[in-house]
Amino acid sequence: MSEISPQKFLDFVSFFDKRNPNHIEAFKKLATEIDSDLMEDDADWVKLYRTAPPKPEVSTTDSANTLINKEQLASIWICSPSLIKDEEVSELNACLNQFAVNTPSRLRHFLSQTAHESGGGRYKKELASGWDYEGRSDLGNTQSGDGPRYKGAGYIQLTGRANYQAFANFIKDPAVMQGVDYVAEKYPFTSAGFWWQNNRMNQLCDQNPSVRDVTLRVNGGTNGLDDREMYYQRCLKAIP
Repeated sequence: MSEISPQKFLDFVSFFDKRNPNHIEAFKKLATEIDSDLMEDDADWVKLYRTAPPKPEVSTTDSANTLINKEQLASIWICSPSLIKDEEVSELNACLNQFAVNTPSRLRHFLSQTAHESGGGRYKKELASGWDYEGRSDLGNTQSGDGPRYKGAGYIQLTGRANYQAFANFIKDPAVMQGVDYVAEKYPFTSAGFWWQNNRMNQLCDQNPSVRDVTLRVNGGTNGLDDREMYYQRCLKAIP
């Protein structure tokens, strides 16, 4: 247990304007006149002051955090808003906030690319069986059944045991390792955002790229470029 010096006491008071000499002198005076018990390092007020406040829970339905609403998503996906669940919009906005997909360019390219990859939100997982991935050590598929278990999931398809494990570690949800169905239902956008971040897509979007430029990084080629362009044009209208 140690005594708090007047100078240390001043350091506690971080909210006052240190440029104002009257404030400084006032707190110096307070430090000399305050009860000695309150100047101990383990005083209750000191412990309370040093304890960080709890982080507020972020609601993705809060308008301050809603970057894309249901009507905008429906206009991009070319479907009725009634076909989109509230939880899908919440998961989308949680993803956008988490991975800072939060400028018009980033949003337009992310949503146009994921729209193409998912057939306008229709497909959350790869249609093929996944057996072609069986035994692919480059994907970390070292155990029997890893191919179909860890086939493409989400709107930019997360593929392979190693990538699933990296995502599970990042999101701190070991249930991700259950495989494709779990990720497809719970994290369709978030898994795509994880890929987006790892591949520095925000930085690319900040350079005013063409749809072709973005497609080359997402696809490794220009497969489906016309469709991606079409979705991008819809994003231009939905996201001013």
